[in-house]
Amino acid sequence: MLITPLSSPVSATSSWSLCLESIREIVGPSSYDTWFRTTEFSRTPDGLPCIEVPNQFFADFIEEHFAELIKKTLTQHGIDSQGLRFVPTQREWKSMQPRAENAIAKTQVKPIPHPVECCSQFHPNYTFETFVVGDSNRMAHAASLAVAEAPGKTSFNPLTIYGGTGLGKTHLLQAIGHYAMTEMTAENVLYISCQEFTNEYINYVIHKKDSTSFYRKFSQVELLLIDDIHFLSGKPGTQKEFFRIFNNMLLENKQIVLSSDRAPEKIPDMMAHIINRFMGGLTTDIQPPNFETRMAIIRKKAGAALPDEVAQYIAGHITSNVRELEGTLVKLIASASFFGKDISLDMAKEIFGDVISRQDLRLTIDLIKKKVSEHFRMSVNQLSAHTRKRDVVIPRSIAMYLCKKWTKQSLRTIGLEFGGRDYSTVIHACKKIESEIETDAQMRRDIEELEKTISPLA
Repeated sequence: MLITPLSSPVSATSSWSLCLESIREIVGPSSYDTWFRTTEFSRTPDGLPCIEVPNQFFADFIEEHFAELIKKTLTQHGIDSQGLRFVPTQREWKSMQPRAENAIAKTQVKPIPHPVECCSQFHPNYTFETFVVGDSNRMAHAASLAVAEAPGKTSFNPLTIYGGTGLGKTHLLQAIGHYAMTEMTAENVLYISCQEFTNEYINYVIHKKDSTSFYRKFSQVELLLIDDIHFLSGKPGTQKEFFRIFNNMLLENKQIVLSSDRAPEKIPDMMAHIINRFMGGLTTDIQPPNFETRMAIIRKKAGAALPDEVAQYIAGHITSNVRELEGTLVKLIASASFFGKDISLDMAKEIFGDVISRQDLRLTIDLIKKKVSEHFRMSVNQLSAHTRKRDVVIPRSIAMYLCKKWTKQSLRTIGLEFGGRDYSTVIHACKKIESEIETDAQMRRDIEELEKTISPLA
């Protein structure tokens, strides 16, 4: 959407600033810093008022939670709020406006990051543009983008992203750093794995007997990205030094982004005050991608070269993580090139048949859905359909109950795999089935028969 500024930019800026002051008093400093600090007021070509926000996630969230407050505040300050819209910032439009002169002046003062330094830290393919967003990672992506656009200026500090192997944590950390250096939102950016951090600290202790020089290494960093922070588990000396650096950066409003293979509070042998600081920012997880996201990843990586039936075959069977999915595509494309053949479903089955057969023996959400759909003589897709028909609701509730009981997946992941439902729906379904098992003989028989087929695979 093309946005044009108000006829009087000075008065518009002044009025919106007054509105923001009123909003801050109502929502509090934390919510204000997170959702309103980076907003701007504009008008669309047809004269409708519009609030510019960093990205679509912000637009949706602010519209859902703060639209009425904003409309009321605009009206109180003499601005017509009729038809108010919330839109992601239009970078191209902003670059053409007179107010960009201030940004240009700042750019002239700020040194341009050295391209060699940027390339040495960040993989060129790990950018926001190459990251496929789905229900399983939407919050983590939005928070990462917000941090990249304004390091240290949101309440997402520290930002901790956790999840299993190969789901995109490193990709997001690298994307933040790449964006910050390319767009010059931070001058001094450092990406480092926790193992590298630990090794460097040990080297300083062994060779210099002094941690001051090690500490000085981080004193000028504005954006610190540490991968696999769980590696600090059971290392009290390194934890103390990390906390010293960590605490000082937070006090100076410098941005810290961390990744972990589990939620911070579940990292064993970690100092309590470090965990508390982690929890003071934003902690968000990345779950395994659902079918739709896996298809999107395949399409983005392979393009039109992959027939639909092959894409569906791979997305339907390679479910654990993104890295495995990408590895499968590389192997398939390389095999086709090596043998000089077109990619086909038969080729995919020939190459991955044994691997997929072994995977199918593992007890997964997909396998439970398959067993339940076979038992009730319905399609797997019906279990995810948005319908309240009893002949669909009961099998779906049973499938959710079995997934909760027999797999290690979170309630959120289970809900996502059943048509994008939230975890409260899964809880309700499970409680309903647990209750009916006690009173409904047929329900009890259905559950027992299904558990006989899946329990050997658990």
